[in-house]
Amino acid sequence: METNFINISELSVQEPFSSIFPIGNETLESISQDMGTNGFDEIFPIIAWEGKNIVVDGHTRFAAAKAIGLEQVPVQFKPFENEDDAVLYSFHIQRNRRNISDEDILNCLALLDNIHGTDTKEGEPTHSRKETNQMRAKELGISPHKVDKARKVMEHGDEQIRESISSGEKSINKAFQEVQEIRRESGEIKGPVTTGLGNAAKYTQALGKFLKELTRIREDGWQDISQEKALADLESIKELIESSYS
Repeated sequence: METNFINISELSVQEPFSSIFPIGNETLESISQDMGTNGFDEIFPIIAWEGKNIVVDGHTRFAAAKAIGLEQVPVQFKPFENEDDAVLYSFHIQRNRRNISDEDILNCLALLDNIHGTDTKEGEPTHSRKETNQMRAKELGISPHKVDKARKVMEHGDEQIRESISSGEKSINKAFQEVQEIRRESGEIKGPVTTGLGNAAKYTQALGKFLKELTRIREDGWQDISQEKALADLESIKELIESSYS
């Protein structure tokens, strides 16, 4: 795509693009200061919807440019078949360059469900909840377990619980636990609250073997095991344990 400098007044910011990933005040201030000193780096232009001039990607850069009074900004115009196509592009390009927060997960899960829910055509197979969670997990870059917890919070949590995630007061895991407790107290979920992993002896034995084997591998050298993979595996173990309390 060709990059052109155009008047900033020719671009518009609209929903749902502007709220897919909300602009952080600290990030905006930092980019504004850098842009004021070094100018708008045209290597990272604003992406706008061709023919509509709606900002699809680069909302923080756009806001920073307006804040420091720039009259022209670098823009690449990209064609889209419809709004859903443009929204998915915006989501994916932004998702790939940031660490997604729990607030982002709730917002983007609702967004993706809304878009993909309109994509089902007559005669196509209907996906199960598990299959849908797996697809959303791949798009969001998180585990299916976390998608399921986020979905339960969205479905059963009240506005106060959802707001506590948006404010950073609570994580999805914490909110999920509260929602499940409320559902148990109301009788919607049967059975007592799980307080442990069950068979303590087997758990302790398995943990001992796991740590012993990890120690042996460490002594032999970790060169062929990336830190990223090791941490991802530990996250999977954490997810497995958390799912035991669901």
